[in-house]
Formats: sequence, C-alpha cells, structure tokens
Amino acid sequence: KQITKDMKTTTPMLGGRPIVPLAVAVLAGASIFAVQAFLPPTHITNIIISNHATSTSLFMGNKKKPSMKERRKQRAKKQPGYEVDRGLLNDLPPVDSWEKTGPSVGRRPTLEPSDAPDGQKEVEESDEFKETAAKASALVETQRKSVDTLTFIRKRVEESFPMNDAVKSIVDQGYFVYDGFLSSNEDDAFGDALLSEMFQESSDMLSNDKLERDITRLGDGEYLAKIVGGEAYADCPRLTEYVVSLTRHLPPLLNKEIDALEAGNVSKLHSTASMGTLRVYDRKAQLGAENLLVKPQADDGDIVQDKPFGVICGDDEGTEDDTRRITAMLYLSSKDWDASVNGGGVTVENGESLDAIRDRIILLRSDTCSHRQEPWKGGDKAGLEQASCAVVHFVKETANSVVQM
Repeated sequence: KQITKDMKTTTPMLGGRPIVPLAVAVLAGASIFAVQAFLPPTHITNIIISNHATSTSLFMGNKKKPSMKERRKQRAKKQPGYEVDRGLLNDLPPVDSWEKTGPSVGRRPTLEPSDAPDGQKEVEESDEFKETAAKASALVETQRKSVDTLTFIRKRVEESFPMNDAVKSIVDQGYFVYDGFLSSNEDDAFGDALLSEMFQESSDMLSNDKLERDITRLGDGEYLAKIVGGEAYADCPRLTEYVVSLTRHLPPLLNKEIDALEAGNVSKLHSTASMGTLRVYDRKAQLGAENLLVKPQADDGDIVQDKPFGVICGDDEGTEDDTRRITAMLYLSSKDWDASVNGGGVTVENGESLDAIRDRIILLRSDTCSHRQEPWKGGDKAGLEQASCAVVHFVKETANSVVQM
C-alpha cells in the first residue's frame, strides 16, 4: 500500500490511472492519437483532440508565403556571385533612373559649342535665322504668284474673252484676232506686269541657252523650246502657268459654243491636253545668219522675201495623224514694238495680215487655215532687239491624248 501511495504521489496520472516511467517515455514520443489509445473514451479527450486539430489548421493556414522577390534573394544567397560584362552599357545609367529636366516650353535650340566668341556666335545664329526666313518668304511669294497667275488667266478667259465671236470667226474664216487679252479694262496693271514677266522669261531662256535654233528658219534668227513644266518649270514659271490655265479653261468654253452653233466641221477639243511652244526672235542672230546664208532669188534677180503658205498640221498626208486642231498665238514684246516697222505676225492666204502686237492673241484652225509667218525685223533701239510668241496647240478630244504642261 505504501508503494502504491508513493506511486500516486510521484507517478504522473492520466485519466485517473498511473503511468509508469516506461509508459511515460513511450507516450512522450507519441502523437495525440496514440495517447488516446490508453485513455478511456471521455468528452474531455474529444475536446483535446478537436482543439489540437483546429490550432494546427489555423497555424498552417496563417503562414505567409514568401514573395517572388524574397525567393530570388534566397536563391541568390545559395548561388555563387558573378558580374555580367555589358560592354558599353556599363557606362550608361540604369533605365529606372533619370535626371530632372526643366520645362521645354519657350526654349530655343542651341548651336553646338565652338571656340568663337559669344558675340560672333550670336551673329552667326542671327544670319542663319535671317537666311531661313528669307527662303521661307521667297517660297510663299512664289506660291502666291503662281496662284494669282492661274486665277487671273482663268478669269480673263471666262469673263472677258468673247467666246461666241471667236467660234463664229473660226468657223467662217478659220481664224480670230483679239487684242488686249491680258491687259485690258480694270486688270491692266496686273496683266501688263504679267506680260513683261513672261517676255523677260523668254529673254532669260535665250541667254541661258535653254532654247534651240529653228533650223527651218535659220535666216530669221528664231529660237524655240517646248513648254513642258516639270523640272523645266523654274525656267519659265509664268509661261508654264499661262499654258496650263489656258488649256484648262479655254477648250471647254469653245466646245460649248461649237455645240451651240452646231459646227460639226470643227473638232471638239481636249480640256487637259495641249502642246506648248515658245518662239523667240533675236536680232543679233538674224544679222549673223544674213551674212552667212545666200538668200533665194527669183528669175528676175530679185530677192524672194515671202515664204510659202501652209497649214500647221502639215500637208494632206500628215493631217490625219496630227491631233492639233486650234492654235493660239500670244505675242510678247516691248511696248515700243511697231509691227509695221519691226515685223512679225502672220498673213492668212486670201485674207488679211495679222501683225505681231503686244498682248494680241490669234486663234487659227490648225488643220485648215493656210497662212505664213512673217519674219521679224527688230530694230537698233533698246527693247527692239528681241520679241517672242507663246504658242499653244489645242488637240482634238481623243482617248489617246497626252496631257502636257
């Protein structure tokens, strides 16, 4: 009994039963479920087990998972360190860092630093700015002139040119003459300035070797060139604009009058296709040719001055393949030019002489009107050494018409 009493005081108890040391050692390493095997089934035991499971599940559920950054750091600690050679990139700052910059509003671009004094730098920058501004101003002025010229010619064709009279004369006689085409009425100032500029362009083209000698008229001192626009636009901008605007606006109005008069013998004209030509007379070239060429003589020994008559399309065999139907000739010269003395113009066969007068436009039927060009004579007085004529051939309306500038 004493031993039993001592065991009760010194031996641990579990469920009212003493546990021997060996059993304690075994149970100490066992789980709660193994201990339950030695216990009687009681409500307390179930609560202990339930609370243990709940606390374990709560502890496992609240455990925080390491972030990706933390896991990378852990892996980096386990791996040996090394440095990547980025070459030129080693000298550059990281992509996620930058320096604060000032506002860009109102800032002007600066020139590259140089050894020039500050005063000289300012002068150079000022000169460069002035040069750029001058070029921009010149470009704007050129565009404005172009628009003004195209618009002015369109208005002259639509508002001032006697379209009905022109078509009637072309149908009845084969030609029509109209003076003051660009410089009459209220448009006299602008039109007169335009005529002078066009005449100056023809003279400049002769001086800059942009024209070819007319070998069919060597003794007349005449040169010619096609007005085609494109890269050659800079050689004669006003002349080119004259051809373009005249081609765009005159044929449609002529076609309308042709239909109204029921003139079936006159071909309809193309409204976007034409052939532009510039003819320039130079007195020096004429005098030089006269000394080298032998002038034709008649049977009685007199020098033959007159040239034969003919149509623009050529002889009868070539007329069918030639699409030119109406030719417009605008004469350009100084205001002092007197055709009765200085020559120029055309003479219609069995008709009248049409003198070369400044700002006179002559319309001819290219395929039927027989005529001849009268030679220029010029004069020794200033302004009479040169004269020119802007020729535009309007072609008949066909599917194969080629657009010309």
